[in-house]
Amino acid sequence: MDLLASLHFSLSITGPICVVLLLGIWLKQLGLLPDSFVESASRLVFQVTLPALLFLSMVRTDFSTMPSPWLILYGLLGTLTGFLVLEVLAARFIPERRQRGIFVQGSFRGNMGIMGLAYVQNAYGAEGIGAAALLVGSVTVLYNILAVITLTRSLGGNQGIKPILKGIAKNPLIIAILSALPFGLLGIELPQLVITTGNYFANMTLPLALLCTGASLNLKALRGGAMLTGWATANRLFCIPVLLVTGAWALGFSPQALGILFLISSTPTAAASYVMTRAMGGDSVLAANIIATTTLGSLISTSLGATLMNYLGLMG
Repeated sequence: MDLLASLHFSLSITGPICVVLLLGIWLKQLGLLPDSFVESASRLVFQVTLPALLFLSMVRTDFSTMPSPWLILYGLLGTLTGFLVLEVLAARFIPERRQRGIFVQGSFRGNMGIMGLAYVQNAYGAEGIGAAALLVGSVTVLYNILAVITLTRSLGGNQGIKPILKGIAKNPLIIAILSALPFGLLGIELPQLVITTGNYFANMTLPLALLCTGASLNLKALRGGAMLTGWATANRLFCIPVLLVTGAWALGFSPQALGILFLISSTPTAAASYVMTRAMGGDSVLAANIIATTTLGSLISTSLGATLMNYLGLMG
């Protein structure tokens, strides 16, 4: 496949996402997406429409086409390894203790639930979302645990293991994936009424979530902490995807598995990192800076990475 065809393929993945994000920014400036709407719509996505999308994707999934369980284990071990390395580097090179956890979280915690699934859907269709759902769900659990650990270490607080476990047990995305597994594994057919109604909600997810993501970007906040923001952005968009995909390639994973792993690992920092940082009294401006730069930078880095991988025949 020639380079131009590979570039066209990558733009078909990131182009629509870029357009909707820019629309979100523009509509916010026009006053059509006020903060109150963005906050409510974001909760609706997280608690209703995204779980519906994941549930239906899992129900429809042909489990014979799922990525190897070893890929899920690899994703978990890779995330944990990256976290530990970042913790060591932060302790060594960041003198201000209260900024370490924000830097570490901004580097490893990707927005897989929205941006990652949007990338995967554009690349592989609905089948791709089903194939990625278990990997996304598993790593999301680990993200939540590690984020609390690093922020508690650097900012202090009384977050224990019980709040973490309670949050995981009540996470709508995890509940949706686990609820769908029996239907997918046993081939149980859902009534058409349930499928059609679920599709109404599922089809809302990515456009609404991306509009809210664009409207939430605060480009005026890009001040201060430039060095840490830059390093966190480089880690999130370059170092982590390159190391994860290179390791998976060396272990012999399939091209589709490599493509899914790249698309979900090249995502920008999750918006939840800002919420958690602010709630724990950390430097919320630094957290917002990392989210903004990785969100905009991801559109470029993912396009370039997908172009290269497709050109080399590594995306299936």
